[in-house]
Amino acid sequence: MTNVRSLPLTLIIADPDCQLRAAGSAATVDDYAEALREGAKFPPVTVFHDGKHYWLGDGFHRVDAHKLAGIDEIEADIREGDLRDAKLFAAGANAAHGLPRTQADKRNAITTLLNDEQWKEWSDKEIARRTGTSDKTVAKIRRELSGEGVNAEIRVERRFVTKHGTEATRTVSQQTAPNTGSMFEKVLRGLPDEALLAEVRRRNLVEGI
Repeated sequence: MTNVRSLPLTLIIADPDCQLRAAGSAATVDDYAEALREGAKFPPVTVFHDGKHYWLGDGFHRVDAHKLAGIDEIEADIREGDLRDAKLFAAGANAAHGLPRTQADKRNAITTLLNDEQWKEWSDKEIARRTGTSDKTVAKIRRELSGEGVNAEIRVERRFVTKHGTEATRTVSQQTAPNTGSMFEKVLRGLPDEALLAEVRRRNLVEGI
C-alpha cells in the first residue's frame, strides 16, 4: 500500500551511509531548486519509518534542492523500515530514474553490499538485482575485494655485474598474481638475476637501467 504525503524536511534523516553515489552533484541541486521555484513538481522521495525516525533512502538531490529553494516540506513515499532498509534501497536507487549513475556510483553500491556481513552471502545475481547492475560486474568486484586474481607490485633487490666488472644491487618492481600467471610470468620469475635484469632492461621496466 502506497503512503505518500508531505513531510517536513526537519523530520527526514539523510544519513551519509545511505548516500551511495560516489559524489553528489551541486549542479543538479541548483537545477532542481530553480525548477522548484518555477513551480515544477518532482516525484516523491523514498523514506523508511521505524516508528520514530524517517530515514531517506532515495532523493538526496531533491531534498537538498527543496532546502535551497526555501521549501520546508517535501512529498515522500513512506515505507516501513529502519536505517538498514533505507541503505539497501539506496543501493538500487536511480537505476532507472533521476541523475544517471556513474560507473563509480554503481561500484559503490555493489561494494556496500559486498562489505556487509549478511548481504555479501547473497549470490552475484541477487546483488546485481538489488543494485541494478550485472552479475558479471558483481562477480568481478567480489574477486577484487577478496584479492583473487589481483596483480600486486613487489619490489625486490637484484644483484648484477656492471659493465666495469663490479657487483651492484638494483631494486626492481615486479608484478605478481597470487592465483594467476601466464607461462611467461612463471618463466620470468625463474630466471637467474642476470637474465632477469637483461629482460627488465629490454622492456624498459626500470628507469635508469
